[in-house]
Amino acid sequence: MGTTYQITIIINSNNKVDAIQLQKKVDSLLTQVNNIFSTYIENSELTQFNDNLSTIPIKISPEFSELYEKAVSISLSSDGSFDFTVLPLVKLWGFGQDFNISQIPSDEKIQEKLNYSGIDKLEFENASLRKENKHTQIDFSAIAKGWGVDQTALLLDDLGFENYMVEIGGEILVSGVNNLNSKWTIGVSEPAYITSELYIAINITDAAVATSGSYNNYFTLENIDYSHILDPKTGYPIQHDLVSATIVAQDCATADAIATAVMVKGFDEGLSWINNLPNVECLLVKKSDTSEYLAGKSSGFNY
Repeated sequence: MGTTYQITIIINSNNKVDAIQLQKKVDSLLTQVNNIFSTYIENSELTQFNDNLSTIPIKISPEFSELYEKAVSISLSSDGSFDFTVLPLVKLWGFGQDFNISQIPSDEKIQEKLNYSGIDKLEFENASLRKENKHTQIDFSAIAKGWGVDQTALLLDDLGFENYMVEIGGEILVSGVNNLNSKWTIGVSEPAYITSELYIAINITDAAVATSGSYNNYFTLENIDYSHILDPKTGYPIQHDLVSATIVAQDCATADAIATAVMVKGFDEGLSWINNLPNVECLLVKKSDTSEYLAGKSSGFNY
């Protein structure tokens, strides 16, 4: 996943930890996640699927199937704002592995890639996935990191741990209580150029937190900033006033994907959508016409 991880476990006299053995198990698990979902590893299961220019059904692993079905569910719920088939567009804009951007793609090129995009271009049946267009490619980057957090938490559950925090690249899941026997306190990420007045700490238990923003991965061309977050409907980077979306959900894959979907929807539509979702809350930050930064919370964001 190209990032770091941190695990904090609260133990007692009946619950000992062999840190070295635990790290080996976590490393092995995350290596497996990478080997399935990485778009950078040449022989990952996902890369092999993407590189297969055929329209015949391809057998996929149980892990691939599980994440695919979750991703489809969130894509449908978000009315396509979360779309994991935009990899050809990501590459076209230069936001891929090499991050090489020298010019704005033409409308014709963008439309060509849009013709490959959309979950309707994929058919899943009997643990097999088929492309309706051979050029369709999948990118789980906006959900796989959260899924890795969830899988790590499941590993800790299986090992008998009840009170812990798992963090992978800023995506977090907490269980039980901290060392003070209280809820876990999580500092919510904020856009780098926002003052600390908008910084917020939340107290949660048995929940996950993920943040997406347009401020940490973009390029500037002819005095215009272009975010790495693409609108799947237009094929262009988002251009609205929402700069940060923090999501609290029951699992981290859901929080991860919904954070991206909200960034695509924008402040008002995103907030309205979250207020109608069960077990999901959000903190959104937008830039006003006067260059001030304003925060908005969903109705249940009371942490």
